[in-house]
Amino acid sequence: GRDGTPGEKGEKGDTGLTGPKGDTGESGVTGVEGPRGFPGIPGRKGEPGESAYVYRSAFSVGLETRVTVPNMPIRFTKIFYNQQNHYDVTTGKFHCNIPGLYYFSFHITVYLKDVKVSLYKKDKAVLFTYDQYQDKNVDQASGSVLLHLEVGD
Repeated sequence: GRDGTPGEKGEKGDTGLTGPKGDTGESGVTGVEGPRGFPGIPGRKGEPGESAYVYRSAFSVGLETRVTVPNMPIRFTKIFYNQQNHYDVTTGKFHCNIPGLYYFSFHITVYLKDVKVSLYKKDKAVLFTYDQYQDKNVDQASGSVLLHLEVGD
């Protein structure tokens, strides 16, 4: 025969088995930025860098007696400053140990005869100063120069 009329609703049944995972949905709206986090742990120590110390060379010298020998390096024996020992008292010469730009200056008192002074870089004169003696007068002469020097100059 034919189906009968529907009966009354029965009680809820047992939970069914979990089905397969569905597709990923669309991303939602980005939320508000959260509070700043705590500092992280310190990283490992890096390699040592270059020294921040700037190496310098300086000297200041003078004469204790008059210079009487012509055409020879003037040996300044009165040392005001020569901490790095780049000025050689025995030869009267400066030896460059730190490359860079150097400022040299000299001041001389002129009396009794004419004076010619030259400053040399290796075997080449780079500065000349001449002062002519004036009858019974004391005079001053000076010279200065900037030189770029390399080690060994």
